[in-house]
Amino acid sequence: MYINRFRIAIIVGFFVGILPKFTISQTSDSLLLQLYHEPKDSARVEILIKLSVLYSEKERNFQLAENYLFEAKKLTEQIPSKPLDAKVLNKLGQLYRNFSKYNEALKYHNEALSLAKEIGDSSFEAYCLNNIGVVYRRVDNHSIASEYHLKALLLAEDIKDTFNISIACNSLGNIFSLNGNYNQALEYYSKALALSIFQHNLLGQAMNYNNVGEVYEFMGDWTKAKEYYQKSLDFNEIIKSEKGIAINYNALGKIAMFQSDVNTAYKYFSNALEIDKKLGDRKFLADSYVNVANALVEKGKFKESWDNIQKGLSIAKEIKSLFHCELAYETLSKYYKKQGIYNEALNYYILASQYKDSVLNEKNSRHISTIQTLYETKKKEDEITLLTKQKELKQQEIHRKSIQTIALLIGLFLSIVAVISIYFVLRTKRKLNVFLSKQVEEIEKQNILLEEKNQEIQLQKEEIELNKNFIEQKNKNLEEAYKLIEGYIEKITDSLRYAERIQASIQPSVESILSVFKDTFIFNRPKDIVSGDFHWMSIHGKLTYFALADCTGHGVPGAFMSIIGIDMLNQAVNHYKLHRTDDIVSFIDESLLKRLSPSPSENVLKDSLDIAVCVYDAENFTLEYTGALIPLFINVGGEVEEIKPDYITLGSRFSRSERKFTINKMKLKPGDWIYLTSDGYLDQLGGELNKKYMRSRLKKTLSRMANFEGTQIKDILEYEFLQWMKRNEQVDDVLVWGIKV
Repeated sequence: MYINRFRIAIIVGFFVGILPKFTISQTSDSLLLQLYHEPKDSARVEILIKLSVLYSEKERNFQLAENYLFEAKKLTEQIPSKPLDAKVLNKLGQLYRNFSKYNEALKYHNEALSLAKEIGDSSFEAYCLNNIGVVYRRVDNHSIASEYHLKALLLAEDIKDTFNISIACNSLGNIFSLNGNYNQALEYYSKALALSIFQHNLLGQAMNYNNVGEVYEFMGDWTKAKEYYQKSLDFNEIIKSEKGIAINYNALGKIAMFQSDVNTAYKYFSNALEIDKKLGDRKFLADSYVNVANALVEKGKFKESWDNIQKGLSIAKEIKSLFHCELAYETLSKYYKKQGIYNEALNYYILASQYKDSVLNEKNSRHISTIQTLYETKKKEDEITLLTKQKELKQQEIHRKSIQTIALLIGLFLSIVAVISIYFVLRTKRKLNVFLSKQVEEIEKQNILLEEKNQEIQLQKEEIELNKNFIEQKNKNLEEAYKLIEGYIEKITDSLRYAERIQASIQPSVESILSVFKDTFIFNRPKDIVSGDFHWMSIHGKLTYFALADCTGHGVPGAFMSIIGIDMLNQAVNHYKLHRTDDIVSFIDESLLKRLSPSPSENVLKDSLDIAVCVYDAENFTLEYTGALIPLFINVGGEVEEIKPDYITLGSRFSRSERKFTINKMKLKPGDWIYLTSDGYLDQLGGELNKKYMRSRLKKTLSRMANFEGTQIKDILEYEFLQWMKRNEQVDDVLVWGIKV
């Protein structure tokens, strides 16, 4: 007793005397006095926990909060008290989580979970499962987080623990929302919100209104998103939750950014940052720094923006938050794009995409969906078990009533025997026998019906068990098939990579092109590793022959077609000595038809080829061009002119007699840019309205780059393409070739 008080006195002396600059509130003073005078160890543990919460949440002093919890842990080990020990371990987990020490947080939450299971406290077990799920969400491991939250939800529903049901539903809503499953997210949020309203839990209502707003933000409905964010802010201001207010400010700032109100957005983000600096939670601090940086980029304040991006990125890396690394790199990409440094903008955009793929990948989504399916299956099994029990109880009740009925009839019969004469007794007995026979028959019918019901329930149970086993086996088979397919895909991919190198080797390199022309670039982005688009060049004295072609299809078939196309171009120029561009195109048209359909009796293949063929005279600066569905663009001092092609595809049997190809001749000046492109760039779907990129937009982009170097133009075109495509699938092979004369 005195030893303990002496230890407490030392603690008080240390905190008050050794740290004179640290101001302790009256609440902490009163708790320290209670701690000194309290004789019960269990009560002292509770006081130490309160002191830890005070220094953690009010004073943001991690060291003191940690010291008090470790002192409480020592006491629980001396008492000993497993429930109190579990409570202290859980508080340690929450403390480390709030200060972004996630490995330590998981360690103590798991220890608390083990103790909760050992002492049989189901409610506390569900609470620990939810806490572990929250830590995994903090480190962006959504699949593992969903497992723990669904375990917590199942357990809480079994014991009707509405508090933990609400926490689990809210957390699962966050996971489904971040992974794009918005309907499931809203379903979970609605359940959590209803429970919060029922419990008069204002904090829960504030959180859920904010989360619903976030779903509508992801869905692009900014009006509804702003409405729910404002509701959340109203509740947070009522309960004076600074963390909640900061979260709402950041959310409302993003809506303002979407609506191009940068000044309002910057004001919201700055207010959130000031609160987060005060609270010290590094996850939310990283969020606020990146948001402020984003607004400053839009305002053109690049120096201030750079400082905030670096602070946010540094914190994101320290706490290993993939999500915040992604946001920081996206902001860096925008930072460089606004300043016209497109190669850096492209690099950071690709880096952000890699982080986004790490957070939201197909395997995580598949795992989360599987866990959700198992949860729904378990609920169905529980419902069937409950229904079976209810049927059994009903059957017992029917049997009991039948016995009571028979006993009543027998008593009535005995009473009649005692009162009525033998004559009436005999007659009554005969009638009674008839009546009893009917009753017995009715009871037998009821028993048969009940037996049929029991058999039906048993069959349903067996069917569910078979379905469960079938699903498990199917999942196992799918997993094995997935591994086998992955092996095949790896081998096929290796072969395609080798084919890609072969295909590149038979096309002119940038170095060989630069031996003839002043500058050049090639933006080549195949849809499936190898490409059906190709470029070709052949030098004959002062004349340089070059072409760009787009074969039907992509991948391996397109690559084979490209080899055929290169071979035909070489034959036309080197073997048959054709010099006019229209003759070269006509030769390819006829040769392609013969190769793809050797005899009239065979079906005509659907394969064809679009091409642009040019001949450049380096001495006279003249250019001849013939195009089959591929246009020629010329940039002269910022004005981009399009030379239209003949609208004929090569290799087709249709309209053979009318096929004539046009020669276009033009005079060029030193410094002019020539562009050839396949339709993959022009036909890519994307943008705000998910439409094709189109030629007019490409011409505007090229017109801005008359004085740029080839490497810069390539970087800008690649960045523009990725920004336009966003998360859409690439629709076709892409090849853009620029040549400066």
